[in-house]
Amino acid sequence: MLGLNYIKELFSNLLFRGDNYLVIEILNHYIQATVIKANLKDKKIRIIRNLIAPVGELSPPVVLFELKQLLKKIGKIEKYGIILSLDSCFSSTTYASASLVRQHPKDAVDEADLDNLISQAIWRFFDKNRYKVAQKLNIDEVDVLLSNVQIRGIKIDGHKIVNPMGFKAKTVEVFFSQTLVGREFMGGLRDLIPKEKITLITEAGTAMSHIMSRALGKEDFFVANLFPNHTAFFSSSSGRLAHHDNFDWGEKDINGSLAGHFCVDTDVAGLIMQKYATNCASQNFTRRFENVLGKELQIFANGLESLIDDDSADIYLNPFF
Repeated sequence: MLGLNYIKELFSNLLFRGDNYLVIEILNHYIQATVIKANLKDKKIRIIRNLIAPVGELSPPVVLFELKQLLKKIGKIEKYGIILSLDSCFSSTTYASASLVRQHPKDAVDEADLDNLISQAIWRFFDKNRYKVAQKLNIDEVDVLLSNVQIRGIKIDGHKIVNPMGFKAKTVEVFFSQTLVGREFMGGLRDLIPKEKITLITEAGTAMSHIMSRALGKEDFFVANLFPNHTAFFSSSSGRLAHHDNFDWGEKDINGSLAGHFCVDTDVAGLIMQKYATNCASQNFTRRFENVLGKELQIFANGLESLIDDDSADIYLNPFF
């Protein structure tokens, strides 16, 4: 679970749309549906209901089938504003900016000019990144769809302005987040969820990195989401946030290593890990256990180091186990 703070941030700019929301998280090993009651006046969020379904295979047919079963338990989803937080294998969200040179810098920016500039920024970035996203999602380039855009700010000649209309400017820089999703998966979602009720679609790890950037007041860092089978790595650098890479290491590697060393099955190894984590083991066993655990965690550290060039970079770990 990504936690209440994560869910609160997703609503920060959306509360005016209504009070009732359904947050659907489709991540590496589970689907989670959370019904939220948002009070705009008091700036409070109350979790009404939470349902979780494990997922053994992250293929669109399997995920969409499990999601359909979960939504049946929720009931009439038409009464909710719906937020979709997706795994990196289904979506790609990038927080970035695009700078454009105006053809007539002596003319004041009007609404039509601003709309045109924003459209140019969005589509230029989409065309530039579509091939890379297609490779990440393992689909054809023509099947990459622009599913969500959020405009987050405007700069006029390098100065941040709330409302740029009426100003003269040589350059306009548009700050935005852009989410791309595969055609097949998006089509399956629309069969289950009313299109007009979807308030936001985002890649979970990138959204979390954005939240951390704001909370920490930092721009340069990495976030590692640790799942059962792999680690998803996200980067924040100079205002640009995006998925960086994955590598094969997760909870099953820890349990597998412990199972081999102590000659037990992986379920028992997981229980041993829980005992250690809650300080329910003798000192002699703890020392022996940490020796084994340390060797496995060194493999994990080597995986992290292989993805970054700066040894001094801050890395924040978010284990889902």
